[in-house]
Amino acid sequence: MAHAIYCFLDGETLHGDPPKRELEAPFVQTGIHNLGTNNRGAFVPLSSLKYVLLDSRAPTSAVDTARYQRIAIHFVDHEVLRGYSDRVMRPSRYGVTLSLVSPDQTEVKELAIPFTALKGIFYLKTWEGGESPMLESDWVPRILEAREQELVRRQYTGTGKPRHLMPLLERIIRRRKIAD
Repeated sequence: MAHAIYCFLDGETLHGDPPKRELEAPFVQTGIHNLGTNNRGAFVPLSSLKYVLLDSRAPTSAVDTARYQRIAIHFVDHEVLRGYSDRVMRPSRYGVTLSLVSPDQTEVKELAIPFTALKGIFYLKTWEGGESPMLESDWVPRILEAREQELVRRQYTGTGKPRHLMPLLERIIRRRKIAD
């Protein structure tokens, strides 16, 4: 009997009937195969799912990596799945379905991923991705400090006196004093 594993954003899983490969409705209705539960079926909104594992198997033959592309699937909960995928994704109204071959080429997964769980699918040049320079632990304090120094530099002239921040208003006040 075919079954799928529903992986939720909160980490729970559910074994049930596989949905249609295309996510064409904002929900999935499934029979439940979990043992030891009182549930026989479920109505699951796609917004609560991270992905549905439709199939997981060993590759039937050697994987021709030239036919595939390296991808990293980033989810909104910060999990990242890496692997090789077909060059053609199968998007539908509420999600995308794809085959993902593990980087060590020992497993092929068929995944249905709702758009609500997806941060993005990124195409990689190599597996050894470097860290972005903006991910340094102190980049926010350094930027804030530089902004503050620039503000202080602009606010004060070389004499140390505060610069006039509202020159138009000050001119109007001066003209009124002259007129009086």
